[in-house]
Amino acid sequence: MTEIKTLNGHGVHCVIGAQPVTRESYKRYLREAGQPMPHALTLPASGATPVIYVSQTSAREYCDWLSTQEGRRYRLPSMAELLLLYSEDPRKDAFGPDLWPHQPDNLSGVGSGGLNHVFLCEWSNEMEEVPQPDHRPARLLGSIFYPPWLREGVSLTQAYLQATEGYSFVTFRVAADLLPGAN
Repeated sequence: MTEIKTLNGHGVHCVIGAQPVTRESYKRYLREAGQPMPHALTLPASGATPVIYVSQTSAREYCDWLSTQEGRRYRLPSMAELLLLYSEDPRKDAFGPDLWPHQPDNLSGVGSGGLNHVFLCEWSNEMEEVPQPDHRPARLLGSIFYPPWLREGVSLTQAYLQATEGYSFVTFRVAADLLPGAN
């Protein structure tokens, strides 16, 4: 992880990636871990853009790999950490959609004015297991965080998606707990 931001307040004490994990970094992880390259990552796009089509479970595996690489325990950020990160500077030009350029395969959503681009949301570390009938395996739902510019006029901060699926509008960043005494 190259650029980090320290969050220290409101019960949050961590470092967090200043930007989401890039396509380039995620592709490096896949190569070094001997994982197959998903079709979405073979399509042309800048390596510096945020990786998409990564499930929450795969994002957790990336954090484990990065922990081994850098000797520090990385994880997905909590909802509280993401809220604090965005509340420190909620301007669109600080963390907004201009820093997360649209990729050719990003979805468009239908809004009141017709088709609108769907900007990226982020995986958090929260997950829910939903029991299923007839002894089927529990369904895993991962929590996604909606950035402020997607919440204008709405109180929605999070939603749940299938944790084992990747989506064209969901990315992730990494976080690590601050060591005692660290600033």
